[in-house]
Amino acid sequence: MQLHFRRAVSALLALALLASSPALALGFIFGGEADAPAASAIEDDGMLRVYLKSLGDPASLGMTLAGSYTVEGDRGFRFDRDTAIVLAADGESVLLSVGGLTIDMGPSLTLTRQAVTDGGENGIYIHESEKDTLYEGDLSVSVQDGGLRCILDIHIEDYLKGVVAYEMSDSFPLEALKAQAVAARTYAMGRKWVSATRDYDVVDTTQDQVYKGLDADYVNVIAAVEATRGVVGTYNGGFAMCYYTASNGGQTALATDIWGGEGDYGYLAMVDDPYDLENPASLVNSVTFQSDVSDNAALKAMLEEGLAALNLPYEDVALESVVSIEAVEPKFEGSYMYTKLRFTLSVSAMLEGWYAQEGDSYAPLFPDGSEFSGEMLSSATGLALARRGRLGLPYVYREGREVLPETVTVELSVYDQIKDGLSLGLNGGDYELVSVTQEEDGRFTISMRRFGHGVGMSQRGAQWMAGEYGMDYIEILNFYYPGMTLETIDWPEVELTPLEELPESIGSARPRPTPTPTPAPLPPLEEGEYYATVELETRSSSLNVREQPSTSARIVAALDYGRRVIVCEDAGDGWVRIRTAELEGYVKLEYLKAE
Repeated sequence: MQLHFRRAVSALLALALLASSPALALGFIFGGEADAPAASAIEDDGMLRVYLKSLGDPASLGMTLAGSYTVEGDRGFRFDRDTAIVLAADGESVLLSVGGLTIDMGPSLTLTRQAVTDGGENGIYIHESEKDTLYEGDLSVSVQDGGLRCILDIHIEDYLKGVVAYEMSDSFPLEALKAQAVAARTYAMGRKWVSATRDYDVVDTTQDQVYKGLDADYVNVIAAVEATRGVVGTYNGGFAMCYYTASNGGQTALATDIWGGEGDYGYLAMVDDPYDLENPASLVNSVTFQSDVSDNAALKAMLEEGLAALNLPYEDVALESVVSIEAVEPKFEGSYMYTKLRFTLSVSAMLEGWYAQEGDSYAPLFPDGSEFSGEMLSSATGLALARRGRLGLPYVYREGREVLPETVTVELSVYDQIKDGLSLGLNGGDYELVSVTQEEDGRFTISMRRFGHGVGMSQRGAQWMAGEYGMDYIEILNFYYPGMTLETIDWPEVELTPLEELPESIGSARPRPTPTPTPAPLPPLEEGEYYATVELETRSSSLNVREQPSTSARIVAALDYGRRVIVCEDAGDGWVRIRTAELEGYVKLEYLKAE
């Protein structure tokens, strides 16, 4: 395994999430030609430890060693190209199955990559991975909570070829892919420099960055990674945390606003991003409805509940139509992340009885709810009141349902009611930006924009900048990380040991196309012993050989269908002790057929 050179950087208070990002004014971009990244004084070996969490810490893993590998553990083996192996967790041990045998390798093992001379692939195909891709580097496997914990030790440049393709797309413009390569490289190195207390630097999921191994068909991604080799972003002498997202909804966010806490993020800013907004591929979730809300039962119910809470001084108040909608109360200063929508509504009510009128507004004559009856008008006092008007206002008798001349306002929460109630969510967190438009036909559209947290580079914005405006990757990075400096690290080359220079190993596995090796001849029988063959339900099954006559005992080997053994003695409860030229242990008698 490679040793990692690490340095603590106090300024990097990282949060491992995908981000959405800000944009600067156009004048910043077009202010002059950007300088190429200068050489960096940062020393680092370029190796990265990737926790393959996407595998789910499985009980077993099948893989093909598409290169030159040795395995190190309590026992060591050398493998030829295309050797197929299976690793399995058994208690506290990792079992390695190859060539018809299963060997207990102890609590952990390391598949170490060696140099190849044929110029072909040199990595591992993990059959349980999502894609049929090559994992380059050394693979350490240990048992954790009954499953296999896999840590890939890989060079940063090889790692990026399995990241950029899945964080962006090979179809994106080359300059956008270059910007993504630099952002992903910088983020990973920043995580490495603050991970000294862990056995890994990054996770292969959106917890950090998606990594799925090398696919040689992604030629644009590979070209982008190679063209920016060693280029990283720095800030105050350390690596910047280059967060990024699919789209930012037209405005970048501040890291401290999104995740709280403190930290020096002077290379980030809250700015408008016209490029993200222009890109038709930017993610938007919206709902359109009639002004009377008759076509949206969920929204109508929320507005009617809000009306009821106003306790208007009328009988049987009902919603007639939406007059206007306004986004209000930003969550953070200067942010477009509004937390409420203010609906101005036209309403109707039952107006039966005497009302005081002032202009186009009406109010019940007696706010306490008592009625101004005709009997009162029959008296001289009542007639005088009617003529004079109470408080100088005329009295009007109204009857039936009428639209009130005044409008009312109801506020709904963007994230609790609009987002969830109308199924407009794009993110797991409350990061979306809300906007409202009124259509020419009088309908309203509520939209939620931003896929990601809004901090750093917008991938859709970068796509548009490169594809529609012809900007290069340096201009894109300067736009989204205005306080960051680009530098180039001269990584040392990965040095692999040629297989012929290695000392002799304990054993050697045959390549996958070669038939299973013929077992060594059985030794002569001793008194009371007899020959038997393994007979199972299917020919693809194998018989576990255990250290003691118990299913809870440690597995020492596994025997293929048809394997000949010597049965030594009856061990009770259906178990027998067996031996071959290579091993000795216990198996169930029911899986043996005496010769």
